[in-house]
Order: sequence, then structure tokens, then C-alpha cells
Amino acid sequence: MKIRDNVKPTLPPLPGGSYLGILVYSIGIGEQLCEFENKSKSYNNQVLLGFEICGQTIEIDGKAEPRVLSKTFNVSKSKKASLRKFFNAWSARELSDDEFLDLDTNEYVGKAAMLTVVLNDTGEYSNIDNIAPIPVGIPINIPQPLSQLIRFDMDPWNQAAFEALPEWAQERIKKSTEYQKEHIPVQDVAIQQPVGQVLQNFQQFMSQAPQQQPVATQLPQQFQTVVQPSVVGAQNTGGGVPF
Repeated sequence: MKIRDNVKPTLPPLPGGSYLGILVYSIGIGEQLCEFENKSKSYNNQVLLGFEICGQTIEIDGKAEPRVLSKTFNVSKSKKASLRKFFNAWSARELSDDEFLDLDTNEYVGKAAMLTVVLNDTGEYSNIDNIAPIPVGIPINIPQPLSQLIRFDMDPWNQAAFEALPEWAQERIKKSTEYQKEHIPVQDVAIQQPVGQVLQNFQQFMSQAPQQQPVATQLPQQFQTVVQPSVVGAQNTGGGVPF
């Protein structure tokens, strides 16, 4: 089997350049495990922002769909944080600490911006590199987005809203620590002693049991549940006790 002929084809990337985009979803995906190039790891709250690229479509399963590019951000108030720099650029000014902390990404859903799109080093994927407000004094016709507008926060939890999300978004959320703790049922699992340990304990008990009493009446409950009645009282010949 030739691998090239059987792998799922990748979608053609959006060529690099400047595009008019509309924010069509703001999805809080909770605390996620982040791995960095230096191999370090940390958990960070994240938000997923998706922009519909106006006038651009892509064929998926024979149907023309609006082209959407997304960008994932760690939620941080640091002045160096990518999320803060992104909204500073969109606002065309430096936001104060209070302004940024009061910012709600959900309120930007449906708003338009100019996006700079670049291709990765292999040319396979398109990424949003930067954002800017709509140019002043230049008439731009902003169309209505074709995509469904989505605003989702994990707190407070809304099961109906979660189930209405696209499957790929649900899968991202299911990896969060909050979802793992609150929404996955936990069942207690009885851990039994290893068979070797049970056998060792049984042999020790047999060596200490009074010989005048029937062995079956002397067995503690845990041994009676693992020893077959047919071998109770049999001598150990080195072959072990069958279970």
C-alpha cells in the first residue's frame, strides 16, 4: 500500500496576505496542558478565537464552506502575553490593566478586523500573524458572516451550550482539567492483592493452622474466595495453588 495514496488529503492553505475577517467564535476551552519548545510543560487557561475570512470559501466533502482561521491564546494579564498584544493591536492602542481585565472576548464576536495571514515554514498551514482595526476613511463593505456565531464559557457550565458546539470544539474542551474533574464519572475500582502475594499469605497461614481442625473452617474470608474447594486441605507439592 502506497502511503501517499491513502493518507487523508490536507486542505489547501489560504495564501498569505491581508484579509478582512469577522470573529465568529470565542470559545473558552479551560485549563489545558501546554508543551513548549524547550520541553517544559504547564497548565494554562485558554481561549480559542476563530475568524471567518470574508469572500473566501473552501470545498469540504463536495460543499463550499466559509474559510475560518483560528488562533489559540493562553489567558494572561501580562503585558507580554500574546492575547493582550492581540487586543492592543485590534484596539490600535495600549489597553490599561483594568481595561484588559474587564475585556470580554465574547463581546467581540461578530466584529470585523483586518488580519495578516502567513504560511508556516512548509507552506502547508495558514496562521493569523497579526490583527488591526478596519482602516479609517476607507469604505469597506462588511458582509454578514456565513458561519454560526458562537460564544462559550466553561464557567458557569451550560450542558446544552456545550452539546451545541461543533464536535472538534467539544473534544478540545474534554481535554481540560475542569472537564476531567467535573464531567467524567469516576468509578471506584477494587484493587486486589497480586496473586503471588495471596499465595504467599495462604501458605503462611497453612503452616500455622492447628492440624486438629478442618482447614476449611480455619480459612480467613479472603482466602476462601480465592481457593478452590477441591484443593482445600491438599498438600503443596510445589506446583502452586490453582486459581
